[in-house]
Amino acid sequence: MIIECPNCNKKFNLDEKLIPYTGRSLKCSVCGHIWHYEILSSDTKKDQFYTEIKKKNTNINISKIDKKEKVNKETVENNNFSKISDKILSNEKTKNNKKTENKNEIKGKMILVNLIIILISLLSLILLLDTFKTSLSNIFPSIIPLFESLNETLLDLKLFFKDLIN
Repeated sequence: MIIECPNCNKKFNLDEKLIPYTGRSLKCSVCGHIWHYEILSSDTKKDQFYTEIKKKNTNINISKIDKKEKVNKETVENNNFSKISDKILSNEKTKNNKKTENKNEIKGKMILVNLIIILISLLSLILLLDTFKTSLSNIFPSIIPLFESLNETLLDLKLFFKDLIN
C-alpha cells in the first residue's frame, strides 16, 4: 500500500498488514512529521476523492450569479463537479478521436508500404526469370519474345522515372 506524508507529500510503500483497523502513528523518514494513519474503506476513499475535487474546483464566481436566486453551496459544487466531469469526458472523446485518426494514418501508410513491397517483389521475380531465360527457353520456346518486351517495358519505366526526377 502506498502512503503519503501529509507534510512533505513523500510517498512510501508500506505493508497493509502492519496497520491495524484502528490506525497507527507513522513517522516520515524524510521530514520527521508524525501523524495518525487509518486504513479507509473503499466508500470513504471515494468520498474523500470527490471532496478533494470539489475543494480544488470551487473557484466559481458566485458574484456573477444573480443575487435574487437562492443558490446554496452544494448546488454550486455539484454544477462545478459536473463541469469537471464533462471536461474529462470531452478529453476522453478527443483522445479517442485522435486514436482513430492515428489508426487511419497507420492504415494508409501500411497500404503504401505493402504496395512498395509488392512492386519490389515483382521486379525481383522478373529479374530472376530473366537470369534463367536461356534455361527456360529450352522448356518454353516462346518465352524469349516475352522477356524482350518485358525488358523494353522496364527500360521505358526507368526512363520515365528518370525524366520525372530531372
